[in-house]
Amino acid sequence: MAEQLKLRVLVADDDFRRLDVPSGMPRTLTDLQSTIRQAFGIERDFRIQFMDPDFNNEFMNITSMQDIQDRSTIKLVYMANLDTSASLSKQYPTCSLDSSASPESIQRNSSLSSSSSNSDSTIILPQSDSELRSCAWPREFTIPRFSFNVEVQLQRGNETFRETGTRLKITPGVKSDILEKLAEAIFQFTAYPQNYQIDEVAGALIKKFPCLQEPSATGYYGWMISLKYKMANYRTKMRNIGCPEVTINALKNKSSDDCLPAKNVKKPKKAEVNFCPLHPAGETDDSLENIRVELLTDVRRRNSASDVRQKMSRTFSYRRQEVVQGSPTAGEFKARWPALFQINEVKACFFC
Repeated sequence: MAEQLKLRVLVADDDFRRLDVPSGMPRTLTDLQSTIRQAFGIERDFRIQFMDPDFNNEFMNITSMQDIQDRSTIKLVYMANLDTSASLSKQYPTCSLDSSASPESIQRNSSLSSSSSNSDSTIILPQSDSELRSCAWPREFTIPRFSFNVEVQLQRGNETFRETGTRLKITPGVKSDILEKLAEAIFQFTAYPQNYQIDEVAGALIKKFPCLQEPSATGYYGWMISLKYKMANYRTKMRNIGCPEVTINALKNKSSDDCLPAKNVKKPKKAEVNFCPLHPAGETDDSLENIRVELLTDVRRRNSASDVRQKMSRTFSYRRQEVVQGSPTAGEFKARWPALFQINEVKACFFC
């Protein structure tokens, strides 16, 4: 039986309440939100923050359930009450620990500065499919579900391993299915996993299915090598269907000086999640370029803050591809995107 979970919940200013979850830690943030709604009768939309001991107990947005421990303090941040002193605030999605589920897109909310007299200070843009991912690498990687026939073989293999210690003899087809599912799950977090991430995935696989152990020091060295090759093949597959995050590293998109597969590979930095997202549905480079041209006029007009915010959010993917692929200088970028250097957009960098 799961141990009972006890949480200290900041429901509102100076309103701390105790939350007891007899069934233990919820599987996903969505489940935790539902539990909180039922316990306290909350109908409004909210996101959850946790008190992070690594940052002087400041409240941070939760990205996975590993952020929460028993007797932790969490805080509810309501969507309608986001700080209007910030020019932009984002509505963060809930990220499931089930890595086989596709991550939801981030919804961007724009708001006027506190000096604005506009009562409708927050603009919630419609959810877009333009972002490839919204969750950083989890603290504990969750192995996805494989096809039914593979799951049956692995479960029987585990039973035999526990009884006799005999490892499962897998066929090439079963191994290919396992690697394909793992590559798909890894790609939801990063297209270019580092060695320690590959190690974590292979270790999690052996932990869940000990019948797959190998006669090596770690028990999964061969799985690590196979995963590295599979990820390379999976990137090729995604490049062929036009995924921009890997397309930018294709040889045809490199200069003659960098025309080598392993040279100048563009990857997201540690703090970046949506490194090079797809364009919003229905948009192309030409349509987004037209919006960029309109922005040049909008930034010079009064009372155009709402239009500027919407168009800047709409052109985010276009702007990212320009930065990642073109590497423009600050002066060139300011000339093309003057709205990005306005006070509202500068503040957004600190509140997003």
